[in-house]
Amino acid sequence: MTHPKPHIAIVEDDSDQLHSIEEFLLDSGYNVWGADSAEAFYKGFTVRPVDVVILDLGLPGEDGLSVASLLKSKPEVGVIILSARDALNDRLAGMRAGADRYLVKPVNLRELAANIDATANRLAPRAAVAGLEISSHAQSAPAAAWVLAVKDWALISPQGKQLKLTTHEFMFFQLLLRAQGQQVSKRELSEHLFGARAQNGAERLNLLLTRLRKKAAEAFAEPLPVKTLHQIGYVFTADAHVTQDTARMH
Repeated sequence: MTHPKPHIAIVEDDSDQLHSIEEFLLDSGYNVWGADSAEAFYKGFTVRPVDVVILDLGLPGEDGLSVASLLKSKPEVGVIILSARDALNDRLAGMRAGADRYLVKPVNLRELAANIDATANRLAPRAAVAGLEISSHAQSAPAAAWVLAVKDWALISPQGKQLKLTTHEFMFFQLLLRAQGQQVSKRELSEHLFGARAQNGAERLNLLLTRLRKKAAEAFAEPLPVKTLHQIGYVFTADAHVTQDTARMH
């Protein structure tokens, strides 16, 4: 049985390297798109299919390790770090951040393709296990609850109204709901969303929540159940759970 080629996202700020890898993979039959920064990748990730991400570490702004950490929440997506950093500590940091494989530049493109295929072949069983775990959690949750739908990247109200989320918005709710009604500090949220070395994390977090409250008011016609604990953090005050697929809710 012949499996379709996976969808690949290349996150690389060197335009020559990006185009070289992209051209080779396209010629090899893969579905490919590229991004030159974490921000550009996040924008594409919300609207384009991705099975495997080829990720450089030295990106402008938010670095590759932060992106890899985010993708831990998407068990169906594989991560291959492709970096010039060949020190053991760099390799270990990449694997701890969630990478499936770590390749050092320059890399033979045929070897890269082999790693893509090997990673993609492992995605289905890993995603199935994650889906079973989340589904089990969802079954024990209250019926009239807010839902964070992982597959759809959406927040759903108890009345069934849906709000599509950006990457950072999804990460925000993911951390709050994981806390199960306990407060989450601004520092923890900032590091989770923007990385430990990001500047102006608190301001960016405040702006994110302001936009979210506005979007939620329009989508749900009711306030977002997120309480601000000034100078401390935030807490999700309503019953809520996470589900892999909204189809399991019916």
